[in-house]
Amino acid sequence: MKMKNISTKTKSAALSTKEFSKVWDTISDDLAAAFRMPEEEKMRFKDKDIAKLIAAIPFLAGCEDAERTAVSHVGIYVLSNRETKLYYNAHFSDNESVFERLRLISSFKGGNPDIIKKGMALIALTMLNDYKRDVYIDETLGKYNPVADNEFDYEGLKKDLETRIRSVKCFEMDEILDEAGTRGFWGH
Repeated sequence: MKMKNISTKTKSAALSTKEFSKVWDTISDDLAAAFRMPEEEKMRFKDKDIAKLIAAIPFLAGCEDAERTAVSHVGIYVLSNRETKLYYNAHFSDNESVFERLRLISSFKGGNPDIIKKGMALIALTMLNDYKRDVYIDETLGKYNPVADNEFDYEGLKKDLETRIRSVKCFEMDEILDEAGTRGFWGH
């Protein structure tokens, strides 16, 4: 079986925004095919900033095995939004930290730890904003929400995550998703 070589910069050099855009096209097409997404869903998925960010972190940080990491992490993201969503919803065991629910997409081999931390803080802020926005919906549905349950101090966590995000400069990451973008919807 012949493997695709979607990037020659997977060991230590970070990708530019333009280079990552090409990689994202390949990864998102392959994942859409693997999950048998209909064309409309595939296009929404390809345009989803949070999915792009999840895929971009290992490349922007210059991690080893960036392709494998990106596909694995985005695959988990897709699973968290489809028929298996129930298994990934917030749970009481996630109250330990805003990052607990993200642990399955926070495994990286090498790379710049500051870039990784910025990316994970952006993902966490997106999730936190989603909790805040869905307080009443989740209550109506009987779905656990740590902000609604007062387990997460929304304002305090938001301020902490914003400080983490601002403390690391990464123009390429900001082009994919910045603080304002974290108010978008989690799902695709």
